[in-house]
Amino acid sequence: MRLTVRTDATGTAVVMIDEGRRLGGRGAWLHPTEQCLQNAVRRKAFNRAFRAPVDADAVVQTFRQVASETAAEHE
Repeated sequence: MRLTVRTDATGTAVVMIDEGRRLGGRGAWLHPTEQCLQNAVRRKAFNRAFRAPVDADAVVQTFRQVASETAAEHE
């Protein structure tokens, strides 16, 4: 899964999932598993990948929403 960083209305850098893999800017790749996500958050990998301090809370919420939708589709 490709991640990219965008600035929100307050100027805070926010990590978001680039589902279409088409958004511009610096991107980072992450395995689409909860364990890989938690490791990246714990290690502050998003800050290193994007070379800036970022708020990863939004990507955690979006990641879990996408995972639950995907699981529901496969039931």
